[in-house]
Amino acid sequence: MKVGLSWDLAGDDASVLWPVVNLEAEAGDNLGYDSLWIGESRDRTCSCPSPAVWLTYLARRTKSAQLRAIRLVTHANPVRVAEEFAVLDGFCRGRAGIAFAAAGAAPGQVQETIDFVSHAWALDEFRYRGEHIRFPAHTPDDAPAGASTPQRTAPCVPQWEWGPEPPDYLTVTPKPYATHPPVHAEITDDDILEWAAVHGVSPLITAATPTAEAVERLARYRATADAHGRSRAEVEPVLERRLALDGPSDAHTLGGSPHELAEAIRAATSQAAVTHLVWRRGEGSNGDLFRFASDVQPLLQT
Repeated sequence: MKVGLSWDLAGDDASVLWPVVNLEAEAGDNLGYDSLWIGESRDRTCSCPSPAVWLTYLARRTKSAQLRAIRLVTHANPVRVAEEFAVLDGFCRGRAGIAFAAAGAAPGQVQETIDFVSHAWALDEFRYRGEHIRFPAHTPDDAPAGASTPQRTAPCVPQWEWGPEPPDYLTVTPKPYATHPPVHAEITDDDILEWAAVHGVSPLITAATPTAEAVERLARYRATADAHGRSRAEVEPVLERRLALDGPSDAHTLGGSPHELAEAIRAATSQAAVTHLVWRRGEGSNGDLFRFASDVQPLLQT
């Protein structure tokens, strides 16, 4: 069981809150927490509209923790997303990952964005025709759906000899340091759940979803993936929860003594084959990072 950290970026003074998050991130990395998550938001003065920039800073302040961002599809230019996370992955030497959130997105937009970004990282020259994405913009309507690559029928012409006409196929650079950076889809409805399960895309359920509902969704994801012959080894189901060490449980929070908390985590994650728990840090769920690492994590590993 991997354990990561994420944070509520709720407040009116970023100059106070952001350094606290940075200190906790560095402490978590030193204590052996597996991942650090920054979510994209714009509703408060402490919100972070560009998680990749923040995580690039943390790349130089941490050694081993995975650096994961949650991006809103509605605010994401897919080309820029592919570029900025390749830069982040280069700075952190293969520790970057991304999750796409569907809030306000049109049907199919999450799926198309994930498909485009994955191809942009993997392919050299390509074009893409989708309902929401055209790359390059002049890609014709009769181009194959999704990503396609050129079929060479003539000698190669160097870029400096192309002239003013825009090419039909382009390359997104730089490429990530890792061959296949982790990509997650936030599971917010049945369409995304089924698509992610069928295509082997790792699911994420955030702390905004009550625990019982989150476990049920992830269990359905696993059943759908099993029914389509997907390997359990190819995905990393992630459950984000608030934790209250020596505190009470509620619909969104797992709490109790170290032993009770470990049992609550194990019960929630085992029902849905979850392999990565993310501790949502914030009001009502704070606790000592060192004590959790020393008293709870060993119980999770037994």
